[in-house]
Amino acid sequence: MMKTTVSGAKKLPRNLLFFSALLLALLISVWARAEQVTLAWDANTESDLAGYKLHYGTAGNSYSVHIDVNNVTTYTVAGLTAGQTYYFAATAYDASGNESGYSNSVSYAVPGAAVNGAPTTPATPSGATSALVNTAVTFSTSATDPNGDSLEYRYDWGGGVLSSWGASSQSRSWAAAGQYAVKAQARDSKSAESAWSAAKTVTISQISPPVVVDTDGDGVPDSQDAFPNDPKEWADANKNGTGDNADAAAAAAAAKAPDAPVLVSPVNDDVVSASAALKTGAFRTAVAGAAHAKTRWQVFRDDDDACVFDTQSTTALTSLTVPQLVLDEGTSYYWRAQFIDSKGTASAWSDDGYFATAATDADLNGNGIPDAQQVASTVDLDNDGLKDNQQAGIKSVKMEGTSVQIGVSIKDCPTAIAVESVESEDARQADSYASGKPRRMPFGLINFKIAVATPGDQAVVKLYFSEAAPAKSKWYKYDPIADRWSDFSAYARFAADRRSVALTLRDGGIGDADGVANGVIVDPAGVVEEADDETVSSSGSGGGSGCFIAAAASEADAANGAFDWWRALGMLSLMAILPWKRLILKIS
Repeated sequence: MMKTTVSGAKKLPRNLLFFSALLLALLISVWARAEQVTLAWDANTESDLAGYKLHYGTAGNSYSVHIDVNNVTTYTVAGLTAGQTYYFAATAYDASGNESGYSNSVSYAVPGAAVNGAPTTPATPSGATSALVNTAVTFSTSATDPNGDSLEYRYDWGGGVLSSWGASSQSRSWAAAGQYAVKAQARDSKSAESAWSAAKTVTISQISPPVVVDTDGDGVPDSQDAFPNDPKEWADANKNGTGDNADAAAAAAAAKAPDAPVLVSPVNDDVVSASAALKTGAFRTAVAGAAHAKTRWQVFRDDDDACVFDTQSTTALTSLTVPQLVLDEGTSYYWRAQFIDSKGTASAWSDDGYFATAATDADLNGNGIPDAQQVASTVDLDNDGLKDNQQAGIKSVKMEGTSVQIGVSIKDCPTAIAVESVESEDARQADSYASGKPRRMPFGLINFKIAVATPGDQAVVKLYFSEAAPAKSKWYKYDPIADRWSDFSAYARFAADRRSVALTLRDGGIGDADGVANGVIVDPAGVVEEADDETVSSSGSGGGSGCFIAAAASEADAANGAFDWWRALGMLSLMAILPWKRLILKIS
């Protein structure tokens, strides 16, 4: 129980927490007429209680009518509209004019006569289009009722001859030759009748007519139909196995699309480095005003057709370098490209181009670390008492151009199954990582490839440093497609001693340079001293830190169950100072 003082009014003798009230069951009865309802509530016990107000409207928690009912605990609202649902709440007020918050909301649906809708117009009767005289022909139809009522049907056999009301399928024979227009009508259980259906013409003759088979019901006999099972197609003028309608639609779409890319290099089984440079010919389109907006690049492993690289780029339009560690050495691949114009229209895919990556001697022992970057056999960067090179869950590497060593560990991540490869680069060298590259990267640039158990998995990878990262440094990621650097702090958590950082990455999503959920995460990144934050663009897309960080923060909050507790506490405080106990409204 709390007490509070309201400015400009005396202390109120009683105050119950606003949010701790018990919602009572609703009791509904209708007095005299269906267009009125009586509501009741428990009396407040404050000594200076002056009365109550009743509020109602036709939308939940939105009250358009407000009635001062004085100091009573029951009230009848009349003049309600039949068939309409109303929502009610009550408030109390004291002699000084202080008013409580709303009580619970109750609703009441005013009874009203349901409007019966007629059934829909039945379908054109199905059945034979020809028959001999005195031979029964069965016709069927169907309709629906908006009120869900059961239906019965009758048929007009032509010339005003009507059948009795009955089942949806009925039979008829004619004694005289001629043509008869057969129609159907539906009636519901409340005697509401539909309109008559369209007519089915039946030809009755004295001799047996030729049998006409039309399997797909498109009006073209199977004997003349190139596609007897497709009601949308019957002609194939060019004899290409595709109907004329589909050919026309495909031709119209092709006329609006850019030309498919022409692959320039590598093609014809070229042998290239594992950082293959892909190049196409120029963008071409016949559509006026349509510019080259994006290119989609895909690379597949030749032996199993697995897609190892799939990205859409707004910057790498006719040439792209595949990020490091995406491709394996000594492996055959094929690739293709697709152009997308500024109107959002995509070209057809290019023809496939084939290449192989060269095998080098950089990693003779095949442990996934360049031989020149291997750490000493005594190194234990995660301080678990075991040497790093004796464990499968961690790979440690010397960072080029520095005295630092970094260990990449998945030992605490159940979704990761292997650290496939790790390598470092001297951040000071002139290379392709040039656009907006931070000037001070004390630990250099590290690339690593992680295998996850299921494509699309999220993995938390921990990097251990041989020395503490600078106090005001951050973790930055490089986007090799857009050639941009971005602050990755939303997904990076440094340890208190700054001797390690935990990175949250997702296969095919944030932190994965290959762009495809294929069970492999490739991530080029590094430590950047804070003074260089401004060297990276903070707006735009395609790798800029603005949208990139917003997306990262959103996914990180969702993953961690983030909640604005300070805002919640402020709301609770506001609720705690309301002066009245909460009214419990019920319909009686």
